[in-house]
Amino acid sequence: MLGFVKKYRALSFEERTMFHAKFSIGFNLILAVGKIILGFFVNAVFFVTAGVNFFMMLSRFECYLGATKPHLRSFRFRNNIIGTFLTLAGIQYTFYMCMLLISRFETRSYSMLEGTMIAFVSFVELGIAIKGCFNAYGKGHYYRNIKMTNLCSAFTAMALTAMAILSFADSGQNKDFECWFGIGVGIIIMLIGLYVFIAPMISIVDRKHNVYEMTENSDLITEERFKFKLTHSKFYGNYYYVGRIQGGIVDGTIVEEKNPILRWNIWIKILVIFLSEILIFPYAIGALIFHFKNAGLIKKLDKLMISHGCIRISEIDNMEEYEEEPLLSEEM
Repeated sequence: MLGFVKKYRALSFEERTMFHAKFSIGFNLILAVGKIILGFFVNAVFFVTAGVNFFMMLSRFECYLGATKPHLRSFRFRNNIIGTFLTLAGIQYTFYMCMLLISRFETRSYSMLEGTMIAFVSFVELGIAIKGCFNAYGKGHYYRNIKMTNLCSAFTAMALTAMAILSFADSGQNKDFECWFGIGVGIIIMLIGLYVFIAPMISIVDRKHNVYEMTENSDLITEERFKFKLTHSKFYGNYYYVGRIQGGIVDGTIVEEKNPILRWNIWIKILVIFLSEILIFPYAIGALIFHFKNAGLIKKLDKLMISHGCIRISEIDNMEEYEEEPLLSEEM
């Protein structure tokens, strides 16, 4: 057992993500099959929830194949498939909640102890899912997508939490709130699915390496290496363009600094950890806003480089002549 734990801790983020993915794929398959059986013997509404688990499983499976066997299909095709499955899962879940709202199908009632345990597990799952999205940032599209799928599952767990807690009080208004809350969750899942479609267009994961040609009027002509700050945030890791100049060519990479929170006073860190279950939600919303706000980071970089007398070039002949050297990331 200790040997297994030691091997697990030695795994990289990518390896751990794929390790978890294999189990979650199997778990979703079991849930989907179980709900299909319940649909035959209990109520047809379980067919709809089985569809949600089935689409979640397929999205994770496509992420797993994309990360482990990238040459089987193109990234664009597989990314669109993942986005489609997540969107369909959101549609299915919204439809399920609409059925509960209209048909008044009775869901299971939970005791106070059961509801409290479900709520605790759901909040932990949501916190882990949000943290996973932060950890996956910059690791690659498939790792981000699988964490987004985990986030969708966590949102459905939150909907179950609402049902469990509100089942303490047996009233029609509570029933309506449960359904509307679930409909909201379904819409969020659909929006996440749509985000997967557009993420490659606004992400800098594949556009970190940027090369420019200096003009005669460039004020960088006397420089050998430099670093430009591209974003300004006290709560999220800022982006820098660090590069070197050789033969009139500016060869640089966009890098992200460590989260500023890591440099905070130890007592403030302890307070943040203590309040993490409360703070993680507004922090995640702020991170989403920060992400979309900087969707045009490449265009911002181009304008900055133009102001310094440099023009972007799409490709350079014999780029291998520019040997890789450490950039200035160690200064951050």
